[in-house]
Formats: sequence, structure tokens, C-alpha cells
Amino acid sequence: VNVVPGDLVLLAAGSAIPADCFVNHGEIEVDQSAMTGESLPVKFKRGDLTKMGSTVTRGETEGTVQSTGSNTFFGKTAMLLQSVDNQGGSLHTLLLRIMISLVTLSLSLCL
Repeated sequence: VNVVPGDLVLLAAGSAIPADCFVNHGEIEVDQSAMTGESLPVKFKRGDLTKMGSTVTRGETEGTVQSTGSNTFFGKTAMLLQSVDNQGGSLHTLLLRIMISLVTLSLSLCL
């Protein structure tokens, strides 16, 4: 199901939150451990912003879609992770040089 900003969605117990949504009324509890690492569900009330990929654990309410796709919290996090340099830090580089030196020394001693 495709949702766009401004759509109304049902946020009910057991359902995954399809996009970043504002809670319209009432109160729900949401498990966002996959996103934030929090071990307990978080209470959301009217006006709070729930995050895509979280799961409603208790309650039922309507939500208004605020953002979708790469504009969500999850999407922005994914974009940041893709932009990280994969070359490694200075410790990684130092350990790689030491390993290459030891392998070269081992091979030369074996021959």
C-alpha cells in the first residue's frame, strides 16, 4: 500500500507503522527498539511523531502521514549510513599495515 503525506492511517496494536506519522488523538504504545534500541515500548499521545518501521504494541488511533520514503527518520538514517566512508579509521589502517608486514615476514621466513 502506498501512502503519501497527509493520508490518514490506522495505528492499531500489532501493526507496523507505514511511515512517519503524527498521532491524531488518544494514546498508543510503540516498540521502536529496532530503531532506537529502547527496550520498553514508548507512549505516544496526540501530536507526537511515530517512526516508520516501529510496531504498535498497545492501543489504537488514527495517524496522519508526515513523511515517506527517504524523508522518514529511517530513510535519513539509511542515507547517512550510505554516505559513510568505508575506508576505515586510522586504527584500521595501522592494523592492516602491521598484518601485511607480519604476513610478508612469515612468508619470507618459510621460503
